Amino acid sequence: MRVPSAMPVLMRGKHRKPRHGACLMEYVSVLAGEAFSDAPRCTDPTLAAIARAVNDYSGDAKRQRLGLLASDLTTKGRLELTQRHDLARRCLLTAIPYSVGDRRRVLVVGLLGLERAASGDTKGFCSDAVSLDSEFALLGCETAVRQAIERLETLPVSLDQHRDRGLGAAIELAVATIAEEAPDPDDVLYDLLVACLDQHGGSRAGTPARRTRGRDRDGVGAHRRLAERHAER
Repeated sequence: MRVPSAMPVLMRGKHRKPRHGACLMEYVSVLAGEAFSDAPRCTDPTLAAIARAVNDYSGDAKRQRLGLLASDLTTKGRLELTQRHDLARRCLLTAIPYSVGDRRRVLVVGLLGLERAASGDTKGFCSDAVSLDSEFALLGCETAVRQAIERLETLPVSLDQHRDRGLGAAIELAVATIAEEAPDPDDVLYDLLVACLDQHGGSRAGTPARRTRGRDRDGVGAHRRLAERHAER
């Protein structure tokens, strides 16, 4: 692994050459000794999509701490498809509690579409396909769930399409929602990426870069707190 003499200033977006700047995943490609790219082979594609989105939607100042996670990303190789589904599901479950209106409906479409694909189905919708985590997170979202099921009934998607395009789209939407709606978006996004790294395996517990300060990692606790506040009104 190549070790740069100094930490780079991480920037949004994709860059043609290192002298034009680097995002988190481009920095990872340099550390791994690969060709300069925001999609290095050393990192699972779904985890890389999460890292790119977190990089781009983080504020300029808070983005710089993401560089401390770059070395971990050099060793997070390709996952099985079920594990990639788990990472994308975590992003959606984290975002849903912060969403309202049309944005929530689209996120729920993404979540139920993921559950459909994870069960091996390409059209229609069967409630038996929904995981327990998703079922709990969707409590209180009955209208959005009904609208999402109606949408999925008319929206067949092949398993290859969902793997190659659907996962990335769901992740992008989830991260954008957190960035736009969460009260402390940079911290939520950072903790989301840390949680996804830990979920991949091989966490470095105890280091400052990996400490999550007791935050809810999958969004279920946040959804519960929101539901409790609504019940108190």
